[in-house]
Amino acid sequence: MKNPTLNCFAAVIVMSAFTMCTKSEFKTPKKTSSVVQTNDTNLSSQTLAVNSITVQPSQWYVDGTNLPAGTVIYIPAGTRSSLLLKNITGTAASPIIIINKGGKVTFSTSVTASYGFKTQNCRYFKILGNGDPSVEYGFNVNGGNIGMTMDDLSSDFEISNVEVRNSGFAGIMAKTDPTCDVATQRGHFTMQNVILHNNYVHKTGGEGFYVGNSFYADGRSLSCGTVLPHDVINVKIYNNRIDSAGCEGIQVGAAILGCEVYNNTVTSPGLSPFASGQNNGIQIGEGTGGKCYNNLVKNAPGNGIIVLGLGDNQVYNNFILNSGANGIFADSRYTPGPNFQFVNNTIISSAADGIKMNSTTIPMNTVINNIIVQSGSGTAIRKINSGVKLTASNNYIGNDTNALNFANYAADDFHLLSTSPLINAGANTSVYGVTLDYYGKARPSGTAYDIGATEY
Repeated sequence: MKNPTLNCFAAVIVMSAFTMCTKSEFKTPKKTSSVVQTNDTNLSSQTLAVNSITVQPSQWYVDGTNLPAGTVIYIPAGTRSSLLLKNITGTAASPIIIINKGGKVTFSTSVTASYGFKTQNCRYFKILGNGDPSVEYGFNVNGGNIGMTMDDLSSDFEISNVEVRNSGFAGIMAKTDPTCDVATQRGHFTMQNVILHNNYVHKTGGEGFYVGNSFYADGRSLSCGTVLPHDVINVKIYNNRIDSAGCEGIQVGAAILGCEVYNNTVTSPGLSPFASGQNNGIQIGEGTGGKCYNNLVKNAPGNGIIVLGLGDNQVYNNFILNSGANGIFADSRYTPGPNFQFVNNTIISSAADGIKMNSTTIPMNTVINNIIVQSGSGTAIRKINSGVKLTASNNYIGNDTNALNFANYAADDFHLLSTSPLINAGANTSVYGVTLDYYGKARPSGTAYDIGATEY
């Protein structure tokens, strides 16, 4: 780093423009040495001696240009206004840690404010709301047009144990939209290592999670011509709860490599979409490949899961319940890859089709070991026309959820009873990498694979 100490670091401290009209005094944080212990999976076994600073309630931004790698930024418990972190750069081995101290921190601002929590030109950092073991979500972001936004060329970050609510648009956003500044465009900037886990996002005006640009193929038409959005590499979105989002619960675009969306619970998304087709549970968008698995999606007014991805997409072990359109909808837009794979999903009570495929340019669509029950249209698996290439086998299609013999379907206990007709009735899907079930149990547990997302 440019400066190994904090002696040259100066943070301009002003009273929040969102709530106050006076300014506090100019201050330079003192260098301190401290020890931090967190519950993060990457840090739980370590005790790190680090430099640290504390962000006071009157500060609305921190410029970390001269902060050394490994610094811990403490935010003390209490209610405060929005916070902007800019020019904070750690390293892969020693990221900057932003963590709550002494209890819950609430960032409260008007829904018309630009953001509740924002990073600008930051890299290698972690925002962790696990500073107090008695508080599950140590950071609580209430309001802002975007609750949390990681943009302006931010990359290589982790966000966990954060609650985001009552945002005007997206809950948690991670992307830098392309402009006429070439630094923002594909080939010049790549957002990578985006890890979002164990967060609770609810009551958002738009998407719960919005990662990557939605228009990978065509980009944006600006005064300087057509500009293409940056790639996203290595996205992991897992163990999050999303409830009552205005648009999709989770939307990922432009994630060309290493994308995994798993172990999330999405309930009641798409309550007030800005346009038609934005009321789905999970959207695997343009330019996105990878895996979508072990998610629970309930009560989406549109499709439970919509796949517009690259064509190296695997969708498996998901429970998709009570969708207002199709359980799964697949479309081929920018889709150079070889296969859409829909394996061992459980789709119940979709108002339209169970799985609908408009994916005509995909060399093969694979539909194996899925439960499709109570499709409103009466069609479990629909091809838009004969141009859709399909391999389908060992799917259970019916009209009676009770016949599946779940332990307690009404309470979301999807373990199978010994009398279930799904047991040992599936094809071997290990070739597709499906070797565990929704609960993490090894497949097969008996003489053959079971159908659906859970193994007896």
